[in-house]
Amino acid sequence: MQLSIRNVSFQYEGSYEPVFEQLNVNLDTRWRLGLVGRNGRGKTTLLSLLLGRYPFQGAIDLPMEAVYFPFQVEDETELALFVMQRCAPAAEDWQLLREMNKLKLPEDVLYRPFDTLSKGEQTKALLCALFAREDVYPLIDEPTNHLDAHGRELVADYLRQKDGFLLVSHDRAFLNRCIDHVFSLNKSDAWVMQGNYDTWQKRLDDHNAYELERNAILKKDISRLEESARRTAQWSERVEKGKFHVAPSEVAAVDRGYVGARAAGMMKRSQNTLKRRERAIEEKSALLHNVEQVGELKLTTLAHPKKTLVSVQDASVCYDGQTVCEGISFEVLQGDRVALSGPNGCGKSSILKCLCGLSDCLQGQVRVASGLTISYVPQDSASVMGSMREYIERNALDETLFKSILRNMDFGREAFDRPLETLSQGQKKKILLCKSLCTPAHLYIWDEPLNYIDVLSRVQVENLILQYAPTILLVEHDRMFLEKVATRDAVHIHRQAAISP
Repeated sequence: MQLSIRNVSFQYEGSYEPVFEQLNVNLDTRWRLGLVGRNGRGKTTLLSLLLGRYPFQGAIDLPMEAVYFPFQVEDETELALFVMQRCAPAAEDWQLLREMNKLKLPEDVLYRPFDTLSKGEQTKALLCALFAREDVYPLIDEPTNHLDAHGRELVADYLRQKDGFLLVSHDRAFLNRCIDHVFSLNKSDAWVMQGNYDTWQKRLDDHNAYELERNAILKKDISRLEESARRTAQWSERVEKGKFHVAPSEVAAVDRGYVGARAAGMMKRSQNTLKRRERAIEEKSALLHNVEQVGELKLTTLAHPKKTLVSVQDASVCYDGQTVCEGISFEVLQGDRVALSGPNGCGKSSILKCLCGLSDCLQGQVRVASGLTISYVPQDSASVMGSMREYIERNALDETLFKSILRNMDFGREAFDRPLETLSQGQKKKILLCKSLCTPAHLYIWDEPLNYIDVLSRVQVENLILQYAPTILLVEHDRMFLEKVATRDAVHIHRQAAISP
């Protein structure tokens, strides 16, 4: 069956720029389709249009019901079974169990309150409910944000077995593992092609490289043609005038007809050169519309007199008297870039918060170098609220530097004037990340800094880290990112026990 999008235009009320203008595309609902594009390019908006949430111009034909993931859970204190049944009201229990078995979720998850499940378990449970439904078209928006590395691989393999869906994700390894087609919202148009993320990236890189090379050639040609036309026109004018400005003794020797014809020929040649120039300008103007503007990010690192910035020995994470994990030991030396890894719910975020002085659940031998300045990126974006100016003043940021970094991460100027609560999750995460980059520090502690961040911005951050070599302790599940920036193997945190409800 075909999903047809015809001449779709949409613009948010009060916005300066349309999100879509005359979007046309035909998609097969059997494809495992990855939807890619930079933050603010309209991916989540497109899902909303498919769901009929906003009025728009044009037409969308989808021969089945579209269902959005993640589901909105109204009462998280209910048993997971009841939550899943509400999300898939027509599904039988055996269908839920079938999907749980594929995602390796134990059956006892059904009989636990939903809010006691880890974020990864919640994601998997809701995915089971989604695919237990029949005759619906799944619209899956950022499913990896609460999944650890193993969970991402498991979910990718699970999705690879499904018949069709539309998936928004910025995790390159995840997309490569589960999709067979790409729908990309580019800077000036949209592409649909067969293949995975790497296939699409290569095509985009090759296309942009060709256009950059062609643009350079045309630029030289236009300059050369301009000079040639100007020179030929001057010659023609001189020759034409010359036939009337000769000494009386030489008039008889001047064949004014021949000179006039020659001048006319030169003028025609000049006009043809100008036409070639106009065609070159027209071709040049059609190039580079999809070349993304990637600005340079900056970072100010501080040197600390001590080599060891953080030392944790034989520590444990405890909540309300319950031990989540124990036997935690690691060090962070100046120049280290190391990640904490482990299953969802093992206490990774709690460890980071404790090192930042935001929690006291980490018990044991924990030493943080005196006078250490830490720049922190939280996992939660709840602190991004109010106006942009209020946020800048509240956090004592250099406004010029902060906005410059945001713009270099393709943060639209029109978004500066919007209430921060109305921004996309990707835009909010960029604000948190840019705030950290504006803060000179000895140690950068980042908790899943790339959640919702588009791929091009991830590459920018990779290049920034490799250039400035800051000391970083982070939690991040983007395998490609860690392979490029980490200086040593991740510190693995083992979950000791589940927290009782």
